[in-house]
Amino acid sequence: MDKFKAIVSTILSVFGALWLIVEIIDYFGGEENAEKMRSFWWVFLLAAIIICVVRLRPKKRFSYLVDGRDISVELVIGDIFKQDGPIIVGSNTTFETSQTLISKTSVQGLFSSKYFSDIRSINDQVNSQQPNRPVDFGTTVTVRGNNRIAYFCAIAEMNEAGVARSNMENLRASLGGLWVYLSLNAEKCILNVPVLGSGFSRISEPREEIIQEIVLSFLVAITDSSFCEGIRIVVHPKDVKKYGLKIDKITKFLEHHCQYAPQSPSRNNVGSAES
Repeated sequence: MDKFKAIVSTILSVFGALWLIVEIIDYFGGEENAEKMRSFWWVFLLAAIIICVVRLRPKKRFSYLVDGRDISVELVIGDIFKQDGPIIVGSNTTFETSQTLISKTSVQGLFSSKYFSDIRSINDQVNSQQPNRPVDFGTTVTVRGNNRIAYFCAIAEMNEAGVARSNMENLRASLGGLWVYLSLNAEKCILNVPVLGSGFSRISEPREEIIQEIVLSFLVAITDSSFCEGIRIVVHPKDVKKYGLKIDKITKFLEHHCQYAPQSPSRNNVGSAES
């Protein structure tokens, strides 16, 4: 219904503009010139169609500034590997990299295949930072590939069958550890975040709820710190359709919580006198 209203509104607006132009020409240039202008009605119809297509094309990028901060929260419908900046990669508490255990279609699997000729380099980097495993949830390591940085964060446990599992409680703990690590080690830029745990970590909550958890956790983490320019939550277009994600609902949530983000007590006291 909203799309239909937008189409009708656009067509009426364009033809209203045509009528106004004709009236002006008729007044100043005479009926003959006005009639010539009327003969170009098809041009205005074509313009209306083009405008409708542009206006109704699904928006794929949304960005909101956190109130009082130079930090943004973005939502992008697209390929996370086509975005600029480091990528947050959900991993496991043993930082397993074996291609027989890590799916080639997971974010970790895709990152490994895109930026490394073999996984030994990844293992070397992980071992140099976390030689003792398993690690706690939220433990994070920096992995540098071919002109790309990723932060591998332990968000799931892997059982004896090599199946990764996690839950919302573990994700919350993992996010806390991730933000702490990034505040001490990350480059200050936009961080690309997938919907952590929604795939092979098998978190049962819907993707909208996971996105909300990521955003709320991030907003709390930046209360007293500006360790990045913002986060960019990237959702693959296929997931939007497959899982029926309500983008309007998600963006309203982002806008509201960025506008009313928690403030540091020290920021609230700026300009106030204390005895």
